[in-house]
Amino acid sequence: MGVEEHQRTGWDSVPPKGDFTATLFLFAWALLPVGFMGMMLLFPRFESLRLPLLGLSEALLLLTFASGLSQRKGSKYDPKVRLAGVILGVSVMILAILYLAELPQWWWLGYAFCIGSVPYLFIALNGLAACDHEVYQRPWDAKDLVPVERCLSGWNVISARWKSGIMASKTIGARTVIMFGSRDEDELLLNIELLAPKSEGLSEEDWGVQWDDFPVALPSKDAEE
Repeated sequence: MGVEEHQRTGWDSVPPKGDFTATLFLFAWALLPVGFMGMMLLFPRFESLRLPLLGLSEALLLLTFASGLSQRKGSKYDPKVRLAGVILGVSVMILAILYLAELPQWWWLGYAFCIGSVPYLFIALNGLAACDHEVYQRPWDAKDLVPVERCLSGWNVISARWKSGIMASKTIGARTVIMFGSRDEDELLLNIELLAPKSEGLSEEDWGVQWDDFPVALPSKDAEE
């Protein structure tokens, strides 16, 4: 059951911002050199191109991962995203070791990690794209502190002062709710977003947000970041 409308007095609901079109485009291009890597595993030819091809694949996969990560403010809290990032990081470290230690005979190890990271990356990005739950937002004055002790229950607070970034987070099972500041032209906004599909809406008790305890905030023209 999602958060009821009457429990969010003063808050507006808007669709989450994010366009995964560019991410999908990058991922499609990254699969091209990965496909050639598969051919390298099957046919023992063009040995001198093995590591350069691995480096190109790693670069495109990392660019794809960074593009997907930037689509959601709290994407770094998603366990699938973290797992994909770890596997990609290990793959990059293996590539660096192969180059620096001059171990081209171990090229297949780098290929295994790089190709193996593709399905994890796809699962992570697909999970982020499916997070279409509304974002709840309201105007906020940068000079006012968020009364986190009264309004947020069980949250990890990073900053009670408005800033353009994540201010607090709460993990609910495999999902995360985040509070962050954003700017819409000259207006400062306070946002609360659940990183989950609408079908997984959680009850008001699970969110741990006392919506009506937030003070009335007027739109602010000040830009304190």
